[in-house]
Amino acid sequence: MTSSSISQFGSNPVRSLTSRAPAEPDERLQALKRLIGKVTPQIGLKDVCKTSIPDLTFYRMDKLATPTYCIYEPCVAIILQGAKEITFGEQACEFAQGSFFVTSVDIPTLARVTAASEQTPYLSIVLKLDLSMLNEVIQTQAPLKQEATPEARGFASGMASSEMLDAFARLSALTGQPLEAGLMSDLIKREICVRLLLSCAGQWLRSVTRDGYRDKGIVRAIEWLKLHYDEPLHVAQLAQLSGMASSTLHHNFRKLTGTSPVQYQKSLRLQAARSLMLTERVDVNTAALRVGYESVAQFSREYARRFGAPPSRDIKYARENGGRLD
Repeated sequence: MTSSSISQFGSNPVRSLTSRAPAEPDERLQALKRLIGKVTPQIGLKDVCKTSIPDLTFYRMDKLATPTYCIYEPCVAIILQGAKEITFGEQACEFAQGSFFVTSVDIPTLARVTAASEQTPYLSIVLKLDLSMLNEVIQTQAPLKQEATPEARGFASGMASSEMLDAFARLSALTGQPLEAGLMSDLIKREICVRLLLSCAGQWLRSVTRDGYRDKGIVRAIEWLKLHYDEPLHVAQLAQLSGMASSTLHHNFRKLTGTSPVQYQKSLRLQAARSLMLTERVDVNTAALRVGYESVAQFSREYARRFGAPPSRDIKYARENGGRLD
């Protein structure tokens, strides 16, 4: 697959971008790596570095860890060093240095870093997407309003261009410069939207933006689940809220997120419970009840299947490793 290729739901079950890393990394990629390396040298096991730029986050990992279940918000992420495997629904992709992926909705995933060491840490940069800004760019720039690919859903990926890397480098360089960041960050974010629309993911982005505004029912269903994950789920009522038949809701929901509404709610519940136990230090029973489980035993079984260990042991491990949730 070349740099013009695209991965999305409905493609082959496993994709790899490892072989597509450039033989001689772009100087802009090297500049980004140096910048993040300076900002994140002491992060260690706490691998998330929120920057002073809204919605811009750096990630660093100095060693391999167990697979992590997480929910990606709409975002674009670039792998700067190392490699990461992410499973979206039933599709697994490995992302190598210089590759990017972009998501259009909150998607439950299973992720694991596959290449990292103290000498060569895993480094990545993630920007949360402003979908309103993206749609505005599409609507106001005639050359970007090309015919979209209606079947594309969920996420897309490819190799980051030099121009995209340059825009990310300039945005990242604004960290610690509040005056310049206030004046320029939104301009650079708009440029990143343009770069994405001009990339191999451009047709897909136009499709999900167009379909997102046309098929608001699925968006309403996702937003309801995010707000009411701790309540009983009745698929018929969710279908009524979305304005479609239950079978249509199930089909379109899976097409967009890679999972069913019931499994999506379960992912939200388990993630919320894990966060409660780690950050608020509530016990297992309290966490289970607060996220909507009626049976603590069922919660513990599903938690262990999802995270590989019973709740108490998993949280103990996380606390012993600096608060990591992996």
